[in-house]
Amino acid sequence: MNLENKHNTLPTIAVEGLTGCAGELLVILENLDKLLPFVRVVSFPFAQSSNQGGPVDITFVEGSVSQKHDLEKLERIRAASRWLVAVGNCAVWGCVQKGGCTNCSAAEKMLQVYGKDANFDVLEAAPLEKHVHVDVRLSGCPINATQFLSVTASLLQDHLPYITSKPVCLECKLKENPCVLIEDNLPCLGPVTAAGCGALCPSVGAACYGCWGPCQSPQMEAMAQVLTEKGFALEEVISRLGSFGAPAELFKRWKPFNENGAAVKGV
Repeated sequence: MNLENKHNTLPTIAVEGLTGCAGELLVILENLDKLLPFVRVVSFPFAQSSNQGGPVDITFVEGSVSQKHDLEKLERIRAASRWLVAVGNCAVWGCVQKGGCTNCSAAEKMLQVYGKDANFDVLEAAPLEKHVHVDVRLSGCPINATQFLSVTASLLQDHLPYITSKPVCLECKLKENPCVLIEDNLPCLGPVTAAGCGALCPSVGAACYGCWGPCQSPQMEAMAQVLTEKGFALEEVISRLGSFGAPAELFKRWKPFNENGAAVKGV
């Protein structure tokens, strides 16, 4: 088998972006050399000028669906991909685009910023899985390179990968970090945020602000009560919990708390 034929038999991947900051694309680009012996990149508009369409084995998609052309592109990607991987908080949860629309619709924002004559085709920001089937959700802001390579290796072996969704607190404990929530009274969201970042912020004495999205079964009500007991206003608590696109179903059992941190009776 000559080199050209061998190259054409490699599994194919594509890396696509919707509405996002391209942080995930940079992580993938910086680690692409580790994959090139095992895959053929058929499309990566962020990194190469020659890109092909057609069926691929794995497509990595970053960014939220925030515009009509995002949705059209995503539907084409889904139809052409055996495996579709949502990479990064924008693709998995909607991130700040979705969180920013909690109290103000996208249409209202467009009106305020661009005026009544603006002609933009915007949608309420949403994660990929609201519109299409997603095979793997790899959160992060940006994603962790080791997790990305592990996910790719699993899919190349036709296995769905295992991705931990333990809280950031676990990583803090493993690093023996002092707890910035308990000891420093900072509004740390580590107890309800998915691990994977290596506890970057708490490791330098800063509060986790939830950029990796919710961990598995996050106790939002308990988190809110702890923060209100420490003197943070309920409005700020809600804003912090939802700013990176935490889904509404996590707040279904939400009970408002008074300024002392106690649940308001009868609400």
